[in-house]
Amino acid sequence: MLSLCCPRESLIQAFKIMANKLKLTDPFIRNYPKPEKRIEIYDKHTEGLAVRISKTGHKSFVYRYRFNNKVKRYTIGKFPHTRLAKARERAGELSYKISKGIDPLEEKKKNKHKPARKTFAELAAEYSQDYLPEKKESTRAEYQRIIDNELLPKLKKVDVPDVTSHRIRKILRAKKRSGSPTMANRIRSVLSSMFSYGMKEGWAKSNPVETTARYKSGENTRDRFYSEYEIKALWKAFEYEAEPFQSVFKMLLLTAQRKTETMKMKWDDISGNVWTIPAENAKNKQSHDVPLSDKAMQIIESMEPITGESDYVFESPRLENEPIGWIKQGVKRIRKISEVDDFRIHDLRRTAATYMAKSGTDPMIIGKILNHKGLAKENTITSIYNRHDYMAKKRQALSRWNHKLMQIIEGTETKITKIGA
Repeated sequence: MLSLCCPRESLIQAFKIMANKLKLTDPFIRNYPKPEKRIEIYDKHTEGLAVRISKTGHKSFVYRYRFNNKVKRYTIGKFPHTRLAKARERAGELSYKISKGIDPLEEKKKNKHKPARKTFAELAAEYSQDYLPEKKESTRAEYQRIIDNELLPKLKKVDVPDVTSHRIRKILRAKKRSGSPTMANRIRSVLSSMFSYGMKEGWAKSNPVETTARYKSGENTRDRFYSEYEIKALWKAFEYEAEPFQSVFKMLLLTAQRKTETMKMKWDDISGNVWTIPAENAKNKQSHDVPLSDKAMQIIESMEPITGESDYVFESPRLENEPIGWIKQGVKRIRKISEVDDFRIHDLRRTAATYMAKSGTDPMIIGKILNHKGLAKENTITSIYNRHDYMAKKRQALSRWNHKLMQIIEGTETKITKIGA
């Protein structure tokens, strides 16, 4: 109902708006011809919402409202990038703000002068440069590895305020479901530390990690390794996988190396029958030489016709000249085909180490093969002064394990001969 006390101009404007009201649809807007002059057609469905059509045919949504006794127009977005349903939803949000005494146009102006939002990648770079140097070397290396391998691939382009607790829970849950609750808890700790730093620097208003929970089973030690029967079933399941996934799973069992280090193997990292894992890829940030058995070399050579022109031995099937980065679906398929329901990638490494131990390999040599500082009995002094890398003993241990593995797979004699026997 129009008030008779309104000025004549307001009445005329109101009647014009009423005359131009239609129940808008996307096809109607898309097919509307170029007008002789700019027009606004208001939506019967949503009060104040209109589509503005210029004489050149450009179409955009505007929201007309009154604030402090002044009529204002807020541009919502261009059509068809902004569809009608989204424009109606946005008009509803604007109406709610106005009801709370907020002028959307003034708010928009203020936001223009706010400092640019920082991305998670920028936060990570500042955190690594300013905060991590205060940590001891081993902690710093592990935090950086988690940032580089677990967080940046998922969050690097996300603005810091958009890294919500919901998004974090999804990352942690996925890691736990992959069989790594301990790593999920470590990722959570790193994220919490990063956001505490971000709050001090004014990049984050709160720490979204605080509303996520640790996994109680996270720090339990898993000692699972596979029986000969299970190894044979797993190897057969590996061979159902397409390349390069098939070869990655096989190399993990043959070499006892870590998943990420193996997936990032480059052709330049291989010299003769030795694979050198660069320090930047190694978990402990120390380069590591892995002697390659005949079977391991055979697998690598079989990849050359497939990925020989790439930098990476196990190149991603989707991304050119990038390593594969996701084998979770392969794990699920292998569990189903092999019927080893609790199959986990890290257990391949433990299985190889267990069989090497059964063959009489010294635990220190196993630690050298695994590049595990604790098992290798290294400390700051030995890492500096003991340059003997035990290559001959590492090669002997891996050769014995690979020979044993082939016996298991082929179903031949499986008696383990101990070193020195």
